[in-house]
Parts: sequence; structure tokens; C-alpha cells
Amino acid sequence: MPKWNINESAKIYNINNWGGGLFSINKKGNICVHPSPESKYSIDMRALVDDLIKRKIKPPILLRFMNILEGRIASINRVFKNAIAENKYPAKYQTFYPIKVNQQRQVVEAIANFGKKYNMGLEVGSKPELVAAISMSAGNPLPIICNGYKDTEFIETVLYASRVGYDITIVVEKLFELEKIVALAKQTGIKPKLGIRVKLSSKGIGKWATSGGEDAKFGLRISEIIAAIDMLRANNLLDTVKLLHFHVGSQITKIDKIKNALIEGTRIYVEMKKLGVNLEFLDIGGGLGVDYDGSKSSYFSSVNYSLEEYANDIVYQVKNICDEAGIDCPNIISESGRATVAHYSVLVTNVLNNNTQTLMPDFESILSDKEKLSPTVKKLVDIYKSIDRHSLREDYHDTIQLIQESVSLFNLGYLNMNERANAEWICGKIIRKISSIVERMKPVPDELQNFQLTLRQTYFSNFSLFQSIPDSWAIDQLFPVVPIQRLDEKPDVLASIADITCDSDGEITSFVGANGRTKALPLHKMANDEDYYIGFFLIGAYQEILGDMHNLFGDTNAVHITFNKKTNYKIDTVINGDATWESLKYVQYDSSEILKRVRNNLEKDVALQKVSIEESSHFLELLDKTLQSYTYLGE
Repeated sequence: MPKWNINESAKIYNINNWGGGLFSINKKGNICVHPSPESKYSIDMRALVDDLIKRKIKPPILLRFMNILEGRIASINRVFKNAIAENKYPAKYQTFYPIKVNQQRQVVEAIANFGKKYNMGLEVGSKPELVAAISMSAGNPLPIICNGYKDTEFIETVLYASRVGYDITIVVEKLFELEKIVALAKQTGIKPKLGIRVKLSSKGIGKWATSGGEDAKFGLRISEIIAAIDMLRANNLLDTVKLLHFHVGSQITKIDKIKNALIEGTRIYVEMKKLGVNLEFLDIGGGLGVDYDGSKSSYFSSVNYSLEEYANDIVYQVKNICDEAGIDCPNIISESGRATVAHYSVLVTNVLNNNTQTLMPDFESILSDKEKLSPTVKKLVDIYKSIDRHSLREDYHDTIQLIQESVSLFNLGYLNMNERANAEWICGKIIRKISSIVERMKPVPDELQNFQLTLRQTYFSNFSLFQSIPDSWAIDQLFPVVPIQRLDEKPDVLASIADITCDSDGEITSFVGANGRTKALPLHKMANDEDYYIGFFLIGAYQEILGDMHNLFGDTNAVHITFNKKTNYKIDTVINGDATWESLKYVQYDSSEILKRVRNNLEKDVALQKVSIEESSHFLELLDKTLQSYTYLGE
């Protein structure tokens, strides 16, 4: 077998494909992160984590690489700039960030600052998001688009924000919403800046396909658009409609679905212009996907198109249809939130369990002394000693039959616990021996391709799947998971990743592999005193805001990092994860009241001499310390 090297690790984890040039492996075998795909600069993630732990910042740690955020904004704008030049498109492109994708203040602030040069805007869908966007736009003029359902208070706030200088477009989702807008515009004397969302017949594909199509939750049907135009004309407000918006779903995996929606949406734009609506903007919504597994396919965790292809197709299709109809081309807007923020954050945490094989009883003696063994275990020992590639299929099937037989005999009382343990142990030895033979076989027999799952170990890791990567649990979203060190060594364990919640669903059993999705993650055997870390990549979109508090595990520690040529990296911000008292406060427990109630009860027990004063005081100290500590596990 050739000596293992970092290229082999890059291949089995498919890093070069899903990483997009932002992640690599250095000569030490550690994962590195780069500020941009072309950059020669990098940060060694294992060294970074070691430095953070010296600073008393404990795992799990959410690493936010702000330069990647800046680079993604630049990339999206660059490809559209190039497409506009190539197609001689006569209007402009503008990107808006939908803050529902990640509303963390520091993230939105960074996007607002990085996006200044591109006149980047913010898209909101609720009153809290509107307030956040207005706050961000104070002193830093940012255009704002309001989607989603709106009540009177929402609309009135937007109208008066417009009066005092904010650039806000209200997108009409329903006709009854438009009636409110018209009434409030008359009442306040403030003309709104309006957009209309159309409900297309075209649909996307994948998990979010229902965002488009005639049964979509949002948008006006064609007949409703005609009614809206009549209503606006009757109230002398038709000139306020500047934007047409459509959206066919998030993470659209096939470029032809985007083209179909774009053709229909642009045709509607053209027809509305012919009806006298003075539209200036075509907002194509989100949908730009992220290649989570690196397969460049139409699988729902991937995309079958590049960023360049996406921009070129949009610009070409819009220009072609408008030119054909003799209508001025619109300024194009996209709301590519997932593609903007997915890459910039990585969750790193420590694996908690060591190699449990060192704690197992020693059964080696049964290989040389078979006389006292049960017939079932004797047969398993014989298989182990004689197995080779020629008898592989037969021996594998016999092993499975014999281990099932041992369970049946144990349940009937014919095998004792020690004999069943012997059977399990020798079965494990057989499977590992088969695995070592299969690794050298080409092709692998069909019935042996999945047997290695019987070798899969569970690596318990210090995080909550429900808090940090909820889409992995909720919709089977695939995220790359990779050890951040020892990648110059061949992994020798197949593993699943389990979190520390007391829920059996808190386990990852699907991973990015060399040839697509795989059911086990290659990892390394751990020494008893080893700090072994794994990273969860491409989790910047939705995961940081969708997380729930299963078992009251709260937000993790988060660190904002920028690249620095002199010092390699600079820590801009450290956001402490939730302490136990903070998680309890979310569910209406007050820490001072908890301590008071426990103290009062303990004083009664001290008076009755059930516990000593020293025991009572020590317990209260421990309880108070627990309330102040991180919700995740320490030493």
C-alpha cells in the first residue's frame, strides 16, 4: 500500500470540491482556511483552536471568518459585472442580503460594511427584521426591501421611515395588503415605494420547491396583478410601483429551473410595462445554491451550475426577452443569502470519547484455547483463522448467521453472558479482517459494499446537533464534516458523530465522501490523552438562527476572525456562549430564585441535622458555579 498523504485525505473528504479553494490541508496535516480561493495566505485551524483554548475560549467554538464573507459578496457582484459587460446589458445589478438567513448583528453589520461599494441592500420579512435593518441603515444608507405579510403598524413604520429619508420598498404579497397600503398612503399623505410579488407557475426543485408554483404561499396571481394595477391607477399611485419580484425557492439545484422561472418572470415584467407600470427593477429572489457535497450535481445538497453560469444565464435571458419586446431592460436584483454566508462559519468541537477498545476485557485466549468454547463461538474462531479473499462471501454470510444464532441461544438460555461476549468479540475481529481484504479488492462484490457499517463506531462530540446544525436533523441536509488535524495519517476508524443531547436523533450518519454521500466518516483512533477536534463546515446559512435549545444547550462561543499578513490572524470579536443561567432564563427560570429555594430547603435539613453546614455550603457553591458555567461539557 502506498504511504498515506494529505492528497488522499483531501480526496476521501472531497475537500477540494466543496471547499471552493477556501479550505486546504497543510504539510502538518491540519485544515487551513483561506480568505479567498486565490489567496496564498491561510490560517491553520488546529493552531487557531489551540490558541483560543489558551485564551479560555472553550469548545464548541463557532469560527466566523469575516474575510470569506467579504469575498463571497465580491464574487457575486463580480460575476454579474462580467455578465453585464459580456452581454452589453444596459442596466445595473444589485444584490440584497435577506437577513432571515443569519440575523446576527455582527454578521449583518459586516455585510453592510463590505457591501457599501456595491450599493448592497437588506431584505426583511418581519417587524423585528425591519427594525434591525433600519438600525443598520442609520448613518449608512442601505436600500431595504420588505417582503412577507405586513400589518398596519409595519406599513406605517415603513411610510414614515421613507418620509425621514430611508430608501424602503414595500413588496405587495396579497391584495388585502395593498388595500391597507393605499388607505395609509392617503391618511399620512406619504407616497410609498412599491413592489409587487408575482406567483409564478414555474417551480423550483428540492426541499423548497413549494416556494414557487401556483400553490405558493406568497405572491399575486396574474389576475390579481391586473386588479392591483386597476386599484393603484384609481388611487393615482400606479407610478409608485418600481419593482417586480418573484421567488421560486432556496437551494435550486438545476439551472434549467432558474431559466424557466426567469423567462416567465421577465415576460410578466414586459407585459406590466406595456400596461403602463413604470417598473425599474426585476427582483429574481434567492435560489442560488451551495455545493455542500462537492458533487456538482442536481442532488439537493449540490448544484449543477457555477456562479458564473448563474449570472450569465440571468443577464442573457432578461436582455433577450426585453430586446425582443422592445422594452427597456430592468435593473436586476437578487437575494442570494445562502450563497453569501454559507462558507464563512465553521463549528469546531472536541470528540469526548477515547478508544474504548482499551477498556474491553481481553478475549485473545479463545483463539488458542477452543476446548471450553460453545460450538457457535468455535465456528467463529475457525472462520477467523481461515478466512481469505477466496472464501470471503461465504465466510461473511456464515459470520452473520452465527452471530444471530448466538443471540437466539442466549435468549433461550443456552449461552451465558461471557459466551455471548466472546461471540461479539470474535465477530468484530472477522469483520475487521474482511475489511482489510476488501480494501484491496477491485471490484468489491455487491453484497460486501455496505458491510463495513457494522464496523462503524460512535464518536461522541461536545455539541448539540439541534442547536448548531438543525437542518442536518430536520431535513437531512448534508454538511461537510472533517477532522481538523492528523490528515497526513490514514484514518483507521469508520464513525458516526453523536452529540451530547439525550435524544437518539442527535447523531449524524450521512457524510460527504469521495463519491458523494456516505454512511460513515473516516476518523482516527484517539490516544487516551489526545485532544481530537472535528469541524462542521458551510454552516453559515440558517443554522446559527434556526437552532433550538434541546436539553437547554445554548448558543456556542463564537469568534470573529480576520486575516492579518503580519500576525496571520486577528480576533475581532469574542461572543460568549450561553451560560446555564441564560439558557434557564429562556424558559422562565430565575437563577437567584433557584438558589433561594434550594438554600431555604437546605437550611431546614441542616436544622434537622440531615446534612452538615459544610455539605450544604459546598453544594450551594457547586450549584452557583454550574449556573455561571458554559452549557457544554468541560474537562
